[in-house]
Amino acid sequence: MKINYLKSLKYFLLMLASFTILSACRDDDNEGGMAGALPAVDYVAPAVDADGNPSDLTPTSVGFANNTYIIKGSNLASVQHIYFNDYETAFNTNLVTNTHIIVTVNENTPYADVSNKLKIVTGFGTVEYDFTIAPPAPVLKGFHSINAADGETIVIKGNYFVDPVVNVGDLPATVISNTLTEITATLPAGSQGKKVSVTTLSGTATYQSQIGTSIYDDVFYGAVTNSTWSGDVYDIAYDADEANIKQGSKAIKWQAKAYSGFQIDNSPEIPATAKGIRFYAKAKNATDPNSMKLVLNYSWNTTPTITITDTYQYFEIPFASSAGFGLSSTPSTMNLTFNNASGEENDIYLDDIGYYY
Repeated sequence: MKINYLKSLKYFLLMLASFTILSACRDDDNEGGMAGALPAVDYVAPAVDADGNPSDLTPTSVGFANNTYIIKGSNLASVQHIYFNDYETAFNTNLVTNTHIIVTVNENTPYADVSNKLKIVTGFGTVEYDFTIAPPAPVLKGFHSINAADGETIVIKGNYFVDPVVNVGDLPATVISNTLTEITATLPAGSQGKKVSVTTLSGTATYQSQIGTSIYDDVFYGAVTNSTWSGDVYDIAYDADEANIKQGSKAIKWQAKAYSGFQIDNSPEIPATAKGIRFYAKAKNATDPNSMKLVLNYSWNTTPTITITDTYQYFEIPFASSAGFGLSSTPSTMNLTFNNASGEENDIYLDDIGYYY
């Protein structure tokens, strides 16, 4: 996991300790070093551990941009340039001895389609050392189609997809192709009801929606009909601004009047094992606390309320819980109304509506 050491107090404490160690060692550092000798690298170790504490200097072959490392070697005192993936990193000469260099990897260091090399240039020669700069942890923005069948392909969108591995639950999917921001993969048998995850060298990201559980995913499935109260304007195939689309290539834009509603009727049958409804929502203007009510199957007996911000949030509303709809069992269908109870007009965006297990 990437840690921003420059913003950590522990980083500065470590540097102070390092100054002391380096000063004490300078007299010994020249032993075994020869003027004009070629540089060598023994290992690279992180300066601090994952918790921000001084590390035990365990060697590593993988690092992160904007993180600090200790290079151990020989004949390093005349260092002139340091490169990670052929991208130069600045260094402080006060943190250089003949056997050690403390250096922070430049935050702009590339990590895709690169050499995976640390290169040190001294006054007497150059040394290269195998060292990989890992990308940031993967970001998974969604995949399409949520209702893809086993054996069909899905397109996963996000970022930092370097040598990705795709799993559906604990089942491996087949990656057909990928770029840094998009993966095309084939679903394995047994995918239905499971979540999609992407794993890289830097971690794992998992999308919330389970395969085969959407009622709306760019389009409504089944014989769904839509309506609004008060004659609100709505678009169920909105694609004007990608920032207002959570998943796939379209979303629902609802220009909501005060106290109005967007109504979804005649959903496909809901499996008896489903635990509740799920969806993503955002608004042009953040709503007041408890200003969006959910009405299920026309019943106003229990209407869960949520607060929508100006960025997409994921919501799960359970069927049975008192915090949800308070039902005794899963309904066979879902007639769902989003009620703008804030008393203010707003543009509300909804995407990837369905149920969860």
